[in-house]
Amino acid sequence: MLTDNLSLKLDIEEIKKKLENQDKNIELVFSYLDELIEKQENPQPRKQIGYKRKNE
Repeated sequence: MLTDNLSLKLDIEEIKKKLENQDKNIELVFSYLDELIEKQENPQPRKQIGYKRKNE
């Protein structure tokens, strides 16, 4: 019975660790999404590339 309890406790601790890591990963994903949204709202002007046409 003691070994069963110990194995259950170990399993529960392992699940807790996995959940903590998932919370951190979800927060990281949301922070990246926030950065992408901000970057999309404030685009930087880009220099045009290619050939220049003569004015006619």
